[in-house]
Amino acid sequence: MLRRNILHSTDSLCAAGCEVLETARHLFLECDTSNILWSYVWNWLGLSSVPPCELRDHHLQFSYMTGLPRCTQSFFKGIWFACVWIIWKDRNNRIFKNVASHPYVLTEKVKLNSFLWVKANHPSFTYCYYDWWKHPLLCMSVHQ
Repeated sequence: MLRRNILHSTDSLCAAGCEVLETARHLFLECDTSNILWSYVWNWLGLSSVPPCELRDHHLQFSYMTGLPRCTQSFFKGIWFACVWIIWKDRNNRIFKNVASHPYVLTEKVKLNSFLWVKANHPSFTYCYYDWWKHPLLCMSVHQ
């Protein structure tokens, strides 16, 4: 907390209680909360990956999945940005409201936010939320 323009050393630590200096890399890739969220998202998608150590590389790897049709890139970008947005909102809820959500709940928020983004940006997307929630790759026209 900022009092009299003095930032206490503990104010720059991860809001999830990791006792680690909060950096973008830590918050979005290394924190236990974000790590679990990313693994839940990979599991939801039915894919696996070895995540890179840098945020930019993580975004590129996630957005441009090798072996998947090019038309899926915008879907994966939307999912990636939904994850980052949800992690950021959870961090702020921890700091300003003293409320933390379980990574499973955060994953459900990612599914909903990414679905709303897809619906808004792909007028021809005709699937319902349940279809997206249950079979996201099929909604992206990926047949495994």
